[in-house]
Amino acid sequence: MEFVQSLTRQILRRIGRSNPERLWVHYSTALIIIFGLLLATHLVNKSIITRSSAAADVIKVSNGQVLEAQNILLIAESAILANETEFLVLSKAIKGFEATHLDMLSSRFWSDDMQSHYFAGRQPLHHMVNEFILLANQIKDAEQEQRWQILTRLTVSFDEGGLKSSLTTSANLFEKEANAEVQSLTQLQRSLLLASAFVLLVEVVFIFVPAQLMVKSNIRQLRTQGNVLRESRTELQTANGKLEYLINHDSLTNLPNRSCLMAYLNNAIVENTASEMGVLFIGLDGFKSINDQAGHDYGDKVLIAAAQLLQACVDEHHIVARVGGDEFVLVTDEPAKTLVERVWASFAEPIEIGGKRIPIVMSIGYLELTDDHRDPFAILADGGLALQCAKNDGGNRAQPFETTLRDAIGSQQQLQLELSDAIKNGEIEPWFQPQIRLADGMLQGAEVLARWRHPTHGLLTPDKFLPAAERAGLTIDMDHSIWRAAMGFAHDWQLDDVWKPSISLNAAPDTIADPHLIERFLLELQRSGLDANQVIIEVLETTLIDGADDMAAINIDSLAECGIALELDDFGTGYASLSKLTQLPLSGIKLDRSLIAPLPDQNADSVVRAILALAAELGLHVVAEGVEEMVQADHLQDRGCAIAQGYGYARPMPAHEFRNWLEKNANRSLRAGDDPPRQALRA
Repeated sequence: MEFVQSLTRQILRRIGRSNPERLWVHYSTALIIIFGLLLATHLVNKSIITRSSAAADVIKVSNGQVLEAQNILLIAESAILANETEFLVLSKAIKGFEATHLDMLSSRFWSDDMQSHYFAGRQPLHHMVNEFILLANQIKDAEQEQRWQILTRLTVSFDEGGLKSSLTTSANLFEKEANAEVQSLTQLQRSLLLASAFVLLVEVVFIFVPAQLMVKSNIRQLRTQGNVLRESRTELQTANGKLEYLINHDSLTNLPNRSCLMAYLNNAIVENTASEMGVLFIGLDGFKSINDQAGHDYGDKVLIAAAQLLQACVDEHHIVARVGGDEFVLVTDEPAKTLVERVWASFAEPIEIGGKRIPIVMSIGYLELTDDHRDPFAILADGGLALQCAKNDGGNRAQPFETTLRDAIGSQQQLQLELSDAIKNGEIEPWFQPQIRLADGMLQGAEVLARWRHPTHGLLTPDKFLPAAERAGLTIDMDHSIWRAAMGFAHDWQLDDVWKPSISLNAAPDTIADPHLIERFLLELQRSGLDANQVIIEVLETTLIDGADDMAAINIDSLAECGIALELDDFGTGYASLSKLTQLPLSGIKLDRSLIAPLPDQNADSVVRAILALAAELGLHVVAEGVEEMVQADHLQDRGCAIAQGYGYARPMPAHEFRNWLEKNANRSLRAGDDPPRQALRA
């Protein structure tokens, strides 16, 4: 200030010696400088307010670090006692604490004391904070017992290790430095106000210097804003790229999705290259059972492995897309049949997932694109139709698209819509086929078979309507409806002293795996008036393989405990392990007609003898299906088979015809060949 006052006095003396006519210039200049000083004072006031606000924010953040550290301890303890959701909250709290620490390191209110406090001494604060964060992050990845140990170390680090006191000291140092800076600005403000009284000779300093500072400040602000805009543009471009990828790709397998596939096909159509393409629609058979039995995580791994195998079947410029839960589409410029063979070969061996080798079975629908294919939606519809037909025919097969498939699917869909009312109206009715003891030719029992007396299509066999029932989820209701009716007829025959019945009821896989099967069946049995030993439940081999969880096995055990006999139907056509025969309380097995038809062929005889020997060893009776000739019956009897069933004895009959048959044959010995097929419908 003394220098400013001295300089002002010298300038005033020079002004006094100058031309008085020029004094107005000096006065004007002085006034301008005064206004400039007042403006500068205003700016300093504003800066004081800004710095005070910034200091308050820094002090608040610094003081809040103690609370944040305490909050981490509380959340960590809660997470250990609760669940994984709390660990997400813990991670968020740790990141918040770490972020505030970084903010403090970059604070403008930094001094030598702060530098020493954070980075020097025996226990620098920066080291303690990093150690605290490291310990906190270890909790969520540690075992349960280790988590408590880490939490204890974390608590000791905070309370006894000095972190809490160091954070408090840090807050005090920041407050001290901030107050010192604010006081400095306040002193500057006073100096400016005092200097305005002596300012007439220093107007140049107070005109150009503030202007220069303002220009530099504006330049810095413009540069900062430019950098922010450039960073925002880069982030926006990155985000747009990620969003575009997500829109066109499946998040699990990273394959193109349906939207991307549609664009690919549409582009091929526009470029007139679609007619050279083959398209495969692939669906994994039995994938739902994988999810049910092994869990969705395991199912996801199966999908990823399948996607990788399919990608290896095509060139990189072709496309493999995931269009549904377990459905994929392959598009190449080679013949579809060639690609089908390559896909079959790729999945010939089981794949290893999580230490388990699992076979992947699939159905394939395929078509060769032609010039007539101008609509991607129609292409997907035709391929999906072929895939659906492949699955409807039992799966594990490839089906080319044909226009006739539309009619077949339409018919199935119509049956599916009509089936519910058909069950309620009793259109699904039981038919009966006798089972004969080979030893004496006498009637042993009868198998109950389903027929649909359709009002317009006539009599339909199960192969025509069972797929529709399965897709509609009506197999359980249909089975129980047939069972009730069959047991009712059987009880009537017993009351009329026509025959003391023993009937075999077929159970679909869904029915056997129904959690309410036992209660529902026992109630129906009680209402029918039949005894438990008059009813046999026939279970398919596939039920033992595809049964949901362990429900099928539980129901089989429960039925056996209730005195219900169980037979394994169509034995020899599936692939159930032999261990199932020993683990489940089965009373017998039924040999499929495909094993009986070739008899007495030597190769077929070897298989039948092996099965009969196995059944005898396990104490199981055997029923042979499809016996049509006496030579087959005699051959089976010689090999130890007890019971036969087939067109050689009697065809399946509706209840009223079967009653007539019973009245004639229930008490006489029968021989195979007495009742030829006569164009009857096979079961």
